[in-house]
Amino acid sequence: MLSLILAAALSASAPSDGTYTYVASMNGTQVEKTTVTVKHDPSGKIVLSESASGNFNGRSGSISDALTLDDSLAPVEYSALASIADSRSMKAALAFTGAQAIQSGDVSKTYDLVADAKHFIVLDFGPFSGYFVLPAQMQAWKDAPAIAIVPMYGQGVPIVVDKTVVAQRPKSVPATDAHLSVSTPVAFTIWYDPKTLLVDELDVPSQDVSVTRQSTP
Repeated sequence: MLSLILAAALSASAPSDGTYTYVASMNGTQVEKTTVTVKHDPSGKIVLSESASGNFNGRSGSISDALTLDDSLAPVEYSALASIADSRSMKAALAFTGAQAIQSGDVSKTYDLVADAKHFIVLDFGPFSGYFVLPAQMQAWKDAPAIAIVPMYGQGVPIVVDKTVVAQRPKSVPATDAHLSVSTPVAFTIWYDPKTLLVDELDVPSQDVSVTRQSTP
């Protein structure tokens, strides 16, 4: 019993188990709706399962993905499958082994932790799960630099939280929300509840994209 209590105390905080719905808009028009389901398993791992569908430039599509994290919120494995109308499906998988991440699927590639990065994160194109858990990861890792892997593009890029950003709070975001901002390679800001670590909004100004959480009725 004592070992279980100690394990729980040492585990990093993350959003509670449940299903959360988000709507993505571009230039003020809804382009995607996604649900992220959070589940802690008995071993201490956290599984984020996502299902999304939408329409972009007149083409409909769907995405499903699963991101598994250990009790420190480091990624253990990731898989994604995207299907776009009148086009082939795209699939990607990641396996993490210490200082390396190995991608398979449509792209075969190995990523390394470089410079002062101590962690990998997953910020895929289309799926939202990586952004959903990012505030919790950065809190657990004290905003340490990380390598963000974008499997759909087969890229790994350094990501650092920019604490100098003074973000303008959207009207829809609660006054108690904190924000996490990244300036490069693409600037974005995540607004989240600092107590629950639940993301309320993601804004990408350069692409006029916003992803907002829908309240449960």
